[in-house]
Parts: sequence; C-alpha cells; structure tokens
Amino acid sequence: MILDGSKHGEDIDIQQNRILIAAHWSAFEDLESEIISVSWCAGLSSGTCDLVKETQLGQDNTVVSMLLTEPIMNGQRYYVTVKATNGAGLTTSLTSDGVTVDDTPPIPGIVIDGMVFDVNYVNGEDDIKASWSDFVDMESGIESYEVALCDARNLSSCSQAFTAVGNITDITIAGKIQFS
Repeated sequence: MILDGSKHGEDIDIQQNRILIAAHWSAFEDLESEIISVSWCAGLSSGTCDLVKETQLGQDNTVVSMLLTEPIMNGQRYYVTVKATNGAGLTTSLTSDGVTVDDTPPIPGIVIDGMVFDVNYVNGEDDIKASWSDFVDMESGIESYEVALCDARNLSSCSQAFTAVGNITDITIAGKIQFS
C-alpha cells in the first residue's frame, strides 16, 4: 500500500501545498528472487506519470518527496505510483489513493443569532442560540466548525473563545454571559 504524505504510517487525502508530492510505503519483498529495481512517478490520474516522470530509486527506498517546478492547480488530485521489479523481470505496480490540493478557505455562509430567526437582543441571563448554513468548500468539504461568543461592540472581547463544535450547524450557550 502506498500512503500519501510524509508522516510515517499515515495517509493524507488533502493538502494545502501545491508544489509538494510525498509518499511512503513498506519495502517490497520477493521470496523467490530479490528486488532488483524500484521506481516511482506521479500523475493527475491513477497510474499516470504526467507530473513526475518515472524515476529510479534504490531497492530499499520506501519514501519519496519532491518539490514541483509547476504548482498543481487547486482542486486537482495527484497519485503516486511505485513499481518494483524482481530478479526474474516481473514487475509489481502500486498506486496511492491520491491527494487533493486545497489551498483556499471555505466560502462563508449565513450565520444567524437564534435558531430560526435572527435576533438582535437577548436578556443577559437567557441562553444564546445561533445557527449557520450554506458554508461550502468545493475541494475538500467542511470538516468542522468553530464558534466564539464575542461582544458586538468589541469583537476582541470574547467571553467564549473559538471552540471546535464538529459538524453541527446550531448551538446553544447557557445563559448568564458576561463580557469583561
């Protein structure tokens, strides 16, 4: 199995960097004859070599990392293919599941103070409710949201700092909120 990215044992599916290609794998083995050559390449579709032409590696090499001279376009997916040839001349080829390049933030949606209708005021001891919708990321999707509760008169004054809330799209914060 070819794992995309440079962190040993982990496979990435998305990256921000538009010029880096990296992958790693376990060493190839052949019980009948030894591995005599290993090569790799990268392409914009599975098994192709249009980004990085086929390049020879040492027989024991299990990592590749290369900076491209031309960046991959945002939203494109690249794949790394590794080939190993044994002493009998038989070749095995493996291709990664690919990495999508995403170097743009999500497109903002709509946030309302309240669950259904936007409210302008709440009693200081009432729960604060908010909901949001229509956030979009065409390349990699929305993984999670973060929410903060700040004073509208001074946005640097937040009684609740940004907190990850996962994929939920509404929140209730218990009452008695005080700003300093």
